[in-house]
Parts: sequence; structure tokens; C-alpha cells
Amino acid sequence: MKTTKSMRDCAYDEITTACSALTFADLYARVAAALEMTEEEKKAHIGAFYTDLTLDGRFVALTDNNWDLRERHTYEKVHISISEVYSAIEEANAEYQAAAREDGEEEEDELEESMDKKLDEEGENGSFQDEEEEKSTGESLESLGINN
Repeated sequence: MKTTKSMRDCAYDEITTACSALTFADLYARVAAALEMTEEEKKAHIGAFYTDLTLDGRFVALTDNNWDLRERHTYEKVHISISEVYSAIEEANAEYQAAAREDGEEEEDELEESMDKKLDEEGENGSFQDEEEEKSTGESLESLGINN
């Protein structure tokens, strides 16, 4: 950059001169030209410029990424109610939790069915141990001198 003027001050001058809102791309192009920025400098500073505009109370973001001076707009026109934003987030969160609960209940039902099926199969054999395993366990105990 060839000048010591800040990008925000330059943006203020550009929007004032334009007498209307500018898109972010157009505004940044004008600021970069006014500050004689190289392509490398443009790429390096675009994020900081956007953040600066957002935080600077002189500017207001309008629809479709247009920026204008706050002094040209009434409070009612540019004010976004935070409660509306939070209620939209809370509504989306509630929908997500309901869907997650339904998924969890389906998975739990599937697990129960699987366990019931396994228990039924093992129960059909008469016990959880099959007869040969039971016989070998008995023989092992007898060889150790333990009677069952």
C-alpha cells in the first residue's frame, strides 16, 4: 500500500462519494485501487477488511452483501432482533434433538430384538451351555476329584 490511510477510512470516503450502497466486492476494489494495493496485498487483506467493516459502527451490512453508511439508514431498517435469531436456532435444535431421539429409539429397538433372538436361539438348545460342553466340564471336575 502506498498510503497511510486506513482501509476503513478509505471505504468511508468511497461510499460517501458513491452516494449509495456498494457491494463488498465493488467497495473492496475501489479501496484497493485508492490505496494502490498489489494483487498480493489485496489477497492478504480482504479478510481483515471485511472484519473491520463489520466491527466499525459507521458501516452497515444490507441484504445481498451490500454495505452502506449507517447514518443513511434508520435503526428499524437495519436492526436485527437477536431474539428472532435465537428462536430460529432453538427451533432448529429442537428438531435435531427430536430426530436424534427417534433414531436412538429405533437403534435401541433393533438391539433389543437382536438380543431377544439370540436368547431364543440359545434357549432352544435347553441352556446356554450345550450338552457336550457340560459333559466335558463334568469330566474335568471328576478328574480333579470334585464331584458335582
